Amino acid sequence: MKQLYHYIQALSIDVALGAIVCSMFLGKINNTEIPTPIYFSLGIAVWVIYTLDHLMDAFSIQHTAHTFRHAFHQKYKKALSTACSILAFVGFIITVTYLPLTVFYHGIVLMIIVGAYLLIINLKFVPFSTFKETTVALIYTLGVALPVYSLSDTYHPALHFFSVSIFILATINLLEFSLFDFESDKKDKMMSGALKLGYDGINLRLKILFALFLLLFLISFIWLRLDYIIPQIIFFLMGLSLFIIYIKSDFFSKDDYFRILGDFVFLYPVLWVL
Repeated sequence: MKQLYHYIQALSIDVALGAIVCSMFLGKINNTEIPTPIYFSLGIAVWVIYTLDHLMDAFSIQHTAHTFRHAFHQKYKKALSTACSILAFVGFIITVTYLPLTVFYHGIVLMIIVGAYLLIINLKFVPFSTFKETTVALIYTLGVALPVYSLSDTYHPALHFFSVSIFILATINLLEFSLFDFESDKKDKMMSGALKLGYDGINLRLKILFALFLLLFLISFIWLRLDYIIPQIIFFLMGLSLFIIYIKSDFFSKDDYFRILGDFVFLYPVLWVL
């Protein structure tokens, strides 16, 4: 079972499902009805973007990668490249056929941002130390929130709070991965925040982000009161899970446990959505 999940994680299937669940979560928060084709389009887009990112990383490594994910993308690069092309075409057909124009136009803007990110990464030009982690977290959050903001006439304050919370959690998630992958990234000469900043620099940023998340969580009880107590508890558990990964690094560094749980936390909102 663990080996199966390693493949699911390497293929970014859990990331795509997590994006769909989080988008459904934000839609329910704002009482916004999101057509089903949008979820298919979102899931495909997230999968294609993450797979392209991993393929670019794998292509840049001249030897057999030291991480399972990159080694997997090296071994199956032709099949994965073909799958990206096919799914990108399917996603485009769904987008132009079924998606409302507002979502379509905003989606184009997001794709331009994604294209700029991939170009910068391919050129190996990093504007700031945690560019990759922060930008991927931002793109993920924008993709998750885009359907809700595009289809809503009014926005509940809780929507903004949980959108910002998703961004903070996604950034924590990716910075933790960078920290755990420090040695393998060093061997593979990969770009990562940990290599640029070192352990102390990443640890400082993680502590700041955890403190910011906790502050937002406490403020939410005053701001939102008990109207969204269940979603608040779910997000607290998401943050708590990522914090446990951080403080129990010795355990979670084994067999990529940090990556398994780290991506799985974005499926927690399904407990409230369904």
